[in-house]
Amino acid sequence: MTTSSSSSRKTFVIDTSVLLYDKTSIHSFPGNDVVIPMVVLDELDRFKDKPALVGENARYVNRFLDELRAKGSLLTGVTLDSGQTIRVALGMTIPVELGLDDTLGDNKIIGLAHQMKDVIVVTKDINFRVKCDAQ
Repeated sequence: MTTSSSSSRKTFVIDTSVLLYDKTSIHSFPGNDVVIPMVVLDELDRFKDKPALVGENARYVNRFLDELRAKGSLLTGVTLDSGQTIRVALGMTIPVELGLDDTLGDNKIIGLAHQMKDVIVVTKDINFRVKCDAQ
């Protein structure tokens, strides 16, 4: 699912797989808006105790988001020096009506993206990309 408006500022919904693969990816959207779904925070929490790079990346993202809390509300969005904003989306306010099981994390993110409209979903998960394309 990739849709965008005609303005130059874009909104990116980030999947857990991106943050676990590259912890610096959270900084990769200067001048744009980054939305981290609540389900991604739940998934990061499950990986923070893992050994090696995956655990390190989860811990880095968690610490970075915690530091942002001192600068503003993650619910409304915190603006970085790069012009990028980061916010946490609490979840869908409407049920997934796309034939998807809304108890699964990826499907919750797809539902949120549909609800938000005009967003770009970023993931490294092949099956998730296929699901997005099928929507």
